[in-house]
Amino acid sequence: MKYLVKRISEKNQIETCEKFSIDHYMWNSTREPKVYGFMGYLEGEGLFVKMVCEETNPKRLYQNHRDPVYKDSAMEIFLAFPEEGEKLHNDCMYTNFEINSNGAMLANYGKGRKMRQSITDEQFALTGVKATIKEDKWYLEVLFPESYLKQICDFERVKRGAAFYCNFYKIAEGEEIVHFGSYSPIESETPNFHLPVCFAEAEIAAKADSEN
Repeated sequence: MKYLVKRISEKNQIETCEKFSIDHYMWNSTREPKVYGFMGYLEGEGLFVKMVCEETNPKRLYQNHRDPVYKDSAMEIFLAFPEEGEKLHNDCMYTNFEINSNGAMLANYGKGRKMRQSITDEQFALTGVKATIKEDKWYLEVLFPESYLKQICDFERVKRGAAFYCNFYKIAEGEEIVHFGSYSPIESETPNFHLPVCFAEAEIAAKADSEN
């Protein structure tokens, strides 16, 4: 499984990017909402993601950044960046952005699941994270700022075509609506999204479509 990240010049071009779908529901899921999205490299700004969930009245108790939004109905983006020459493994550098329909986001980075730290308030502001609720669906938009990506990985090398890895998730840990869905399948007997070895390979396109 490989995801090609198209280059775009404006956020409103995001739906011209390759579409991904979350259709692997696992473990003790009691619901399987339809979820899909798009990821593009917004020139000079970073990796921009839009995700859509066809779900009415999503659970949304948490209001603030850094809250445990995975207990609500949330969509998540995980990106992993092994160093040059490093084999993909579960303790490599990865970042996770987890967002509910209030636009509250839990956003961390680090090497491995136990070595996580939150992004800063300034970085939260740069993400421009927002969520919008419609009658029969809700969606989110969020930017992984280039300045932040350069802090956690050699993003210049990634922009030149070096592989990184991604997974996209739909989650709700609340007992009455529990579900765990992923884009790239997770090989684990128990719920665990923090497994970069199960992520899909991703690559930023060499040129924008207009340059081909």
